[in-house]
Amino acid sequence: MLLSALAIIPIIGIVIISSINTIKIEKMVALTTSILNLILSLVIFILFNNSTNQFQYVQEHYNTQLFDIYLGIDGVSIFFVLLTTIIMPIALLAN
Repeated sequence: MLLSALAIIPIIGIVIISSINTIKIEKMVALTTSILNLILSLVIFILFNNSTNQFQYVQEHYNTQLFDIYLGIDGVSIFFVLLTTIIMPIALLAN
């Protein structure tokens, strides 16, 4: 559920931004969604068990339209997820 939320929150932000015409509010929505993703990825990182080398937070969705979805985080990709969600608010604030 956490990984799906990590993927769905930016999509919700995109839908909200596409319906707004004010640039200032668009930037606030983008920053808010990126901060929500950062908080969620920090929760995932804190709850991550480093003692195993298996995928964690595994979610499998079969026959979704025309493809299957398999989500999971291992010991290396947890750092990439965390890095991406840390960089996004910094990039939005620098803009």
